[in-house]
Amino acid sequence: MIPITNLIDQLPWHPNRRWSKRSLNRIDKIIVHQELGEGTVEQVNNYHITAPNHISSKGCPHICYHYCIRKSGEVVQANDLSSITWHCKGENSNAIGIMLVGNFNGPGYSLGSSEPTKEQIASLKELVDHLISGFSLTKQDVYGHYHFGKPECPGFIIQEWIEETRNEIIGTIAANNIPMETKEVQKRLNQLGYGVGKVDGIHGIRTASAIRKFQADSGLHVDGVVGPNTWKTLIAKTT
Repeated sequence: MIPITNLIDQLPWHPNRRWSKRSLNRIDKIIVHQELGEGTVEQVNNYHITAPNHISSKGCPHICYHYCIRKSGEVVQANDLSSITWHCKGENSNAIGIMLVGNFNGPGYSLGSSEPTKEQIASLKELVDHLISGFSLTKQDVYGHYHFGKPECPGFIIQEWIEETRNEIIGTIAANNIPMETKEVQKRLNQLGYGVGKVDGIHGIRTASAIRKFQADSGLHVDGVVGPNTWKTLIAKTT
């Protein structure tokens, strides 16, 4: 099992605010973030609990992620998994948030001052595998913040890893024996006129927007993510 440093009680809390709680059986996804800065976990925590900040005018109860990964690869648990933290609007009640320390290059955000270290990437893989096993999730339940409207987060390198991870299970949700891969999704969306542009295998903001438009037009749940229902519908309309 990956070593995890528990800092839930060591990191300072807001003087009087606390997270709402959830049953662990509500957890159905993992969302990966980057810091978008070069601070420490402790500095991010202090920013989050200070009012005002970009998340809350009153300050947040605590740092807004369940886990943080330092550049050394150390994994820190910052909140109980039963806590509903504020890391991804619309997904907080059912998602686990993981943040990598650093300021990485990403779509629409080319001013990154670092890239994820090999130690961070290795720890992220181990942590995600640990959580998938513990909560009976699949690799298709691993997302980046870019899936939910933050295109630069968690940056190009981690975004590519997420897409590779999600596509590892292509055999389990194939429709008509056609594997679900991001390039295949892009090709078929272009075929239907949804304007993805370059077929590059990267689930960026343009691909996510095209998926949402396709889902809306097809009467599907609109989340910008290609799950089994969206994939089967896309196959049916392009075969």
